[in-house]
Amino acid sequence: MEAAIDMAESGHLVIGTLHTKGCAETIDRIINFYEVRDQSQIKNLLSSLLKAVVSQRLLKSNKGKGLVLVPEVMLVDNTVAACIRKDKFSVSEIEDAIQGGHEKGSISLTNSLAELYVDGKLTLDQVKAQIDEKNWESLNRTIMQLNLKRNISKMANK
Repeated sequence: MEAAIDMAESGHLVIGTLHTKGCAETIDRIINFYEVRDQSQIKNLLSSLLKAVVSQRLLKSNKGKGLVLVPEVMLVDNTVAACIRKDKFSVSEIEDAIQGGHEKGSISLTNSLAELYVDGKLTLDQVKAQIDEKNWESLNRTIMQLNLKRNISKMANK
């Protein structure tokens, strides 16, 4: 971890992998790699050096054949950087920032799951199993918005 941060500080592109459930958990894992006394400094470094975190899950297709890629992409903008620098790091705040960064290129897990459900690649049960129950309302809202956009698009193409 220290070598990666040193390389990034010197201007090199650093690509690494961690086994985590999502982008926010990845940041949490990096921060908790360090002693509590060093975490403030690491948060400041991460908030300025980190450009993006990509997370992926592979789920069985509801068609029974193959796997479906479920991406989550966190582009580090000012909002995400501020969340990282906070004294009390919050995974849920990072997840909210990813959701809010959609126009800037971030892709939330909820959006990816909703799109895969609407496309018929995953079942609703599969999708709900991937997120906390507290996020089900947001998932349902996203599914409704996607369905509405697709219906409008279909009507416009007629």
